[in-house]
Amino acid sequence: MNKRFAAFFVLLIFILTACNLPSSTPPPQDDFDMVSTLAALTVQASIGQNQPTATTGTGVQPTSAQEQGSAPTATSQPPQSGQPTATSQPCNRASFVEDITIPDNTPITVGKAFTKTWKLKNVGSCTWTSGYLLIFDSGDQMSGPASQQLTNGTVAPGQTLEVSVNLIAPNSPGTYKGNWKLKDSSGVIFALSTGPFWVQVKATTAPDWPTLKKGDSGDEVYAIQYLLVHHGQTPAVDGIFGVETQNEVEDFQTLKNLAEDGIVGTETWQALIVTVKQGDSGPAVRAVQQLLKSKFGFNTVNVDGIFGPVTAQAVKDFQALKGIASDGIVGPVTWQKLINK
Repeated sequence: MNKRFAAFFVLLIFILTACNLPSSTPPPQDDFDMVSTLAALTVQASIGQNQPTATTGTGVQPTSAQEQGSAPTATSQPPQSGQPTATSQPCNRASFVEDITIPDNTPITVGKAFTKTWKLKNVGSCTWTSGYLLIFDSGDQMSGPASQQLTNGTVAPGQTLEVSVNLIAPNSPGTYKGNWKLKDSSGVIFALSTGPFWVQVKATTAPDWPTLKKGDSGDEVYAIQYLLVHHGQTPAVDGIFGVETQNEVEDFQTLKNLAEDGIVGTETWQALIVTVKQGDSGPAVRAVQQLLKSKFGFNTVNVDGIFGPVTAQAVKDFQALKGIASDGIVGPVTWQKLINK
């Protein structure tokens, strides 16, 4: 009995000892190590959850740079065929260069015929041809045509063209303005980038421009000669309307598409005058100074062709004397007051 008990006790001790033998699992760590391990595992899990897993449209996994948040490089695409680029130029476009005749607010006697001429520049990409038209757009037509041929030849991009239309001042005094545009051979209407170009006149019953011709002399003839010089003619400036001045007037009239009669009447005056103001210089300024000094007695003015403060003040005083806007600028109205007796 005792032997059996002893054997059983030895077997029990062996079994209990085997349960406590070392295994492949490491022994438990202390509390600090366990907390550190758990924190590290938590951070790794968080990072893993925030990593991008989307694929590109081709099914290829993003590159390492994209995985790290780098933006993809943009690739510029060429414009589609037929679409305008930033530097494309419209086919039809005009720009205003200058008024050759009848500047804005030119006085015209009521019922009087006149010719308005603009200088325009082709700033489009298409050539203007004989199929292009000048057309009335809006405002006061002043007996002008609804349309007329723009040119007998061609006007290439970058070239200029003088465009004229025959009009008649309305029979009632007032300010009248007519707007004009262009039309190409396909019927496309266009104008300046800012809109139509125009003619604006003041129909008046006031005395018209004086008529001067061969045999006349005086300050008005000086003014004619100075203004001819301004426009590139070469008369002697002596105040005498002789054969030489008559020839220069006829050449100027030919240049401006006016009747070649050698007589300076309303239309020729309106083609001769140019607006001048303080800071300007040249023969046109001399014409103003000659009239102010010799004709109207502004003796402080020197006929030196320089539109300085003294000339500007004399112009303002003259304008106030004549009851017109005293702005010191010699435009059509002031010119007419200077020229008339």
